[in-house]
Amino acid sequence: MSKFIDKMIEHDIDTLNDHLPESRVPLRDLIGVDSPHFKTRVGEVSVFHIEEIGKLAREVPSQFHDDVRLPIVVLRRVDYGTGIYTVAGNKVELFMVHRVIGSADIEWVDFAKWKPIERLARPQVQILRRRLPSTTTIGIGISSKEKLNLSLD
Repeated sequence: MSKFIDKMIEHDIDTLNDHLPESRVPLRDLIGVDSPHFKTRVGEVSVFHIEEIGKLAREVPSQFHDDVRLPIVVLRRVDYGTGIYTVAGNKVELFMVHRVIGSADIEWVDFAKWKPIERLARPQVQILRRRLPSTTTIGIGISSKEKLNLSLD
């Protein structure tokens, strides 16, 4: 493909992600706030449901409230194949996601022993989005390898 088409594709993917957060907010900073929200990459305000913040505050032990930053960004990874996603975050956020969808078989006290499972299948993401609609968001991810493959064709 030509460099022009490569740039167009890159711009289109970037534009698809305009709804993603400019920066994510620690759970601790959102607890008890009257209107919890974040700003998107294009400066719009997106509001969290207060009930979800409370649900997460109860699910996640307080010592991890600074480590969970919202919204949780789930990336559709085209480089991993059809229907595969990853969580763009840290191990604490990934563990929390697995607890919310019911696929973590251990409690928070054993968190240090947990072996991360980075890939999520579409049905898992659907469960996550049903349970946490305002505190999760989906983006489109493309790896450097994918970008290289685009310019080699």
